[in-house]
Amino acid sequence: MSRRIPRATIMGAAVLAALISVAPAAAGQRVIGRSQASSRAAVTATHASVTQPRALYLRGYGRNLSGMAVVACSRGSSFRSKSSKFNSMRSGQLYKLSLPQSGNCGVTAWLSGSGRIQLQILAS
Repeated sequence: MSRRIPRATIMGAAVLAALISVAPAAAGQRVIGRSQASSRAAVTATHASVTQPRALYLRGYGRNLSGMAVVACSRGSSFRSKSSKFNSMRSGQLYKLSLPQSGNCGVTAWLSGSGRIQLQILAS
């Protein structure tokens, strides 16, 4: 006698497994800046400020993505910045940005791609 597993049970297990595998990567992060654009050759940019971030991330959604981010942080009279460039970005993947120093930071990011694209800056 053959036992068949209902399709809904299989789909529910697959969704639960996907959520569990993504949860550790997204824990403790919040979106601090976002923008979107839609065009055959779409470009969008956004800026965000954050105080004492532990880490900063860039995430893009869409097709044929490439992006760039500049992080500038100040502490007292000291000011430092670092830039990061990302080619062939995967849609939905987090890319960690380099922090030049601790303190109050500003992030400016650009994203280009095709079709409908969305850019997010996240902090933890």
